[in-house]
Order: sequence, then C-alpha cells, then structure tokens
Amino acid sequence: MNTTSRFYSLNAQRLTEQYNALDFESVNQSWKEYWPSKGDSVLDIGAGSGRDAKWMHQQGADVIAVEPNEALRGIGKSVTPECVTWLDDNLPALKNTINLGMRFNVILFKCGVDAPSKRAFRKLTNLLAPNGKLVITLRHGSFSDGRQSYPVSVDELEVFSNAHGLKVQRVSESKDNLNRGDVHWQTVVMTLPDDGAGNLNTVRHIVVNDSKSATYKLALLRTLLRIADAHPGAVIERREGKVTIPSGLVALYWIRQFKRLLDIEIDGSGLQQNANTNKSLGFVKTDGWGLLKHLCADDFSIGALFRGRCTSVTKAFLTHFTNH
Repeated sequence: MNTTSRFYSLNAQRLTEQYNALDFESVNQSWKEYWPSKGDSVLDIGAGSGRDAKWMHQQGADVIAVEPNEALRGIGKSVTPECVTWLDDNLPALKNTINLGMRFNVILFKCGVDAPSKRAFRKLTNLLAPNGKLVITLRHGSFSDGRQSYPVSVDELEVFSNAHGLKVQRVSESKDNLNRGDVHWQTVVMTLPDDGAGNLNTVRHIVVNDSKSATYKLALLRTLLRIADAHPGAVIERREGKVTIPSGLVALYWIRQFKRLLDIEIDGSGLQQNANTNKSLGFVKTDGWGLLKHLCADDFSIGALFRGRCTSVTKAFLTHFTNH
C-alpha cells in the first residue's frame, strides 16, 4: 500500500464527512448541461464516499462506481442502493470495468491525485458509447497531508482527445468549494462523436460502386461492424480518424462467416463466392482451411482453445488470411 492509499484508509470517515458536506449540484455546476439523466449509463471513477454515484442514481441513471480504496468503497456501498454496482478497480488497467463489456453515456473522473496517462485515456475512450461524454476534473494545488499529486494540464488532455477522436466541448474553471485558497479546479468535457450517419454514405458508396469480383469487401464490412458492436474495448489505438484492432480478432470473425458459406454441400462444394467458377478464394489453402472442415463456425468463438494438430492448422489459416 503506497502513501496515498494508506492516507485514504486511515482517514476514510473524516474524508467522507468532508465530501458529503457539499452536494453534487454545487460541486459539479461547471458541467451542468451534461449531467446524466434517466436511462444513461454512468461510470464514476474514483467514486469515493458515493456522494456523486448516489445523486446520479437518483436521477435515473445506471451507475457503475469504481473505487480502489477498500475503506471508502465500503462506505460508498453503505449509502447507495444495491443497484449501484461498486468495483474494486483503478486506472490505467480498469480490468474489472472492461470485463463488464459495457459502454457508457457519461464517464466522470476527478483527478485528485491520479492523472490520466496516455494508456488510461485510451481505456476511457474505448468505454464511451457513441455521443458519450468524458468529464475530467483537474485539481490544481499541492497537498499538505502527505498525499502525492501528479499534475496534468488541459493542453495535455486536448492532445489526448485529438489522438483518440474525441471533441473537447467545454473547459471551465472554478474555485475550491472548501475555500482552500491554494486550490482551484478545471473541468474538461469531451465527447465521442457518433459518426454512424455520416459513415453510412461511405459504406453505401463502397457496396454499390466498388468493383467486386468476390464477396471480400462485404464480408470485411460485416466483420468490422460485428467487432465494433461486440468488442468496443478491442481498439488498440485511435489516431487521425483511424483505429487499430487485432488482426487475429478480425480473422476469427472472418472464418466464422465463411465457414457457414463454404462448408455447405451444394453439388459437392459450398456456395460460390467468386464470379469465376474456376477460381477459389485466396485464403482457402489445403494446409489451412482444407484441414479445418471437421470444425464448425461456432468452434472459432473468442476464447476457443485449440489442441494438437488443430493449433498448427489454425495458425496456418490465420497466416494465409493475414497475407491475403
């Protein structure tokens, strides 16, 4: 346990009284127009004593409260309804949060002692739903009680936002509600634009106008759409309007799609996938796909375990797919 964690454990009750002396509305006035409403999914990181989580739940939001300190988390659980889910988790990993498989309309993170690193910011971005809001409150001013702080600037958050496709909507400053003269706060509200409507025209153009000698383009579009819907946390990097995802994940979805088409017995073969009946698909090789016919599409689900010869054969197919 580091110095900061020990401080919170030893002073949990006193800090709770200090936090709860202020209400949500006054502390969070700087981003009022973005407050969560009924039906919103909310991630409250560093939820502390549960003051904010409780208020947001009362507005009808579904709240996941993340608090790494056991003492504060216990207090928070005791003052919030059971339907508020509390997690023992922390940045930058957020492993337990990511395992939920959820995306959030609002993510609230108060930087009291922890500053979001590049990796942490990427994780937060991947947890946002389309049009979701990431609200980060920055504390400026040193601690006099032994806690350590790691300063972060608005400029740094703007750089992170640009790199991950977020739009900075608001930057505001406010005085300290506890009247500490050497402390002030900044709040940065960022949103993840929902580009779905705009991108549909691009997809339609590809589908209708692109030259297609096979079903590759349509299959790839379908694969990417399914991954985007089911695995929002799979994004490795966002940069300049582009995202990077694992090629192995794409390959698994790809093989599941074509398994259902190529392994159907119609006149001794599967459904024809090329205008040229004498030409097979480029990734269908005798030492890869040809040795996987005893497996069905569902055998290639995420997390599937392969043993023995299936391991080398599957590896060969993934190589064929990647190189094609």
